[in-house]
Amino acid sequence: MLSYLLFTRQELELIEANNKMKVVDAKLGSIEKEYSSDTKAKMEKDLKELKAEYEHR
Repeated sequence: MLSYLLFTRQELELIEANNKMKVVDAKLGSIEKEYSSDTKAKMEKDLKELKAEYEHR
């Protein structure tokens, strides 16, 4: 009986850890998307400014 309770507890801890990892993965994915889009937008803006400056000369 004791081994069953220990096994069940370990299984629940594993499920909780997996759920936490899923949440972390989802948040990391959204952070990566946000960073990528922000960085891309900034780089495009910088590139346009550089082109305009170069053409103005």
